[in-house]
Amino acid sequence: MLIGKITSVPYIKMTLGLLERIGVTTSFVGNTIRVTPKTAIEPITLVVESDWSSASYFYSIVALSDIGSEVELSSYRKNSLQGDSVLSELYKGFGVDTGFKNNKIVLRKIAKCESRTVNFDLSNAPDIAQTIAVTCFGLGVGCYLTGLHTLKIKETDRLEAMKTELLKFGADISVSDKDLTLQPSKIAPDQVVVDTYNDHRMAMAFGPLAMKNAFEMNDAEVVSKSYPDFWKDLEKLQFNVRKL
Repeated sequence: MLIGKITSVPYIKMTLGLLERIGVTTSFVGNTIRVTPKTAIEPITLVVESDWSSASYFYSIVALSDIGSEVELSSYRKNSLQGDSVLSELYKGFGVDTGFKNNKIVLRKIAKCESRTVNFDLSNAPDIAQTIAVTCFGLGVGCYLTGLHTLKIKETDRLEAMKTELLKFGADISVSDKDLTLQPSKIAPDQVVVDTYNDHRMAMAFGPLAMKNAFEMNDAEVVSKSYPDFWKDLEKLQFNVRKL
């Protein structure tokens, strides 16, 4: 039994879901997790799904691109166990369609973002908050993001870090200990230097913004924690981010 308020429920459900796929009976009711012992497990082949958090940066790229732009990523499933797979729904509002085929997703920019402000509760997907905030800023869209209390205790205080860095670009942004509010803002002139705070997600979240405004980035290779080839993959999309 878990004590207190449970954080990151999707990760618990993902673990139990994988156990179910290998034949283990589980249950998760309230704060109680039950796993039925098995004396043997039959051999099974499972395809390891790619990380939806990493896919968020390409959702941002497509959202900031012209209509007709397209990116294909593998390997992803429509009925994913990952909480961040909510991206496929959230980014519809930014004009991004997600097509599923043969364990791949095809991201297409099919429409302009018509919203002036979006409201998302990211309690079950806080790791994509930075990406969404930067996407909104790049589109000139405001956002109110809630459920972000865990971001204060990540590699850095991600809420304060996001506020500090977006302010450099001219954003109208405020944060509390659990939410982020961004007003529709215009991007400031060039010559901004983004700090990454030894946080891989800060670096990757800001990467797509290079489509809208040239800037430099300190300690860009911090992405090696989770996605060592991130900048190489962006270069394939003809990105040009100056890394310091």
